[in-house]
Amino acid sequence: MKPAGPKPKKGPDKRITIRAQLEAIAKKTGKRPARLDGPPLPDEVAYIWQWYCSARPIDSLAELKAWADLHGRRLKPHEIDLMRRLASVEERVAAQ
Repeated sequence: MKPAGPKPKKGPDKRITIRAQLEAIAKKTGKRPARLDGPPLPDEVAYIWQWYCSARPIDSLAELKAWADLHGRRLKPHEIDLMRRLASVEERVAAQ
C-alpha cells in the first residue's frame, strides 16, 4: 500500500521561478515569451521609468541631482522617491 501524500524531496530544492523558466525558454528557442515583458506602464508613470533608465545607475541623491541638473529636470519629492525605489529593486534583483 502506498503512503498518502507527496513523496518527500531528496537533495537540494529544485524549484525555480517562473521568470527563470521563461528566460530558459527564451534562451533555448531564441524567442522571448511575452510574459517576460509584463504589462504596459500607465502613461502617468511611464515618464519616471524613462527618466530612471536614462539616469541609472543611481547610487546616491547627489548623482540623481546631478542627472536632473544636466537634463534640466526639477524633480518633485514623489519622483525622487520613485526613482530611488526603482534603484533599490534593481539592486535586489541583481543580487539574486
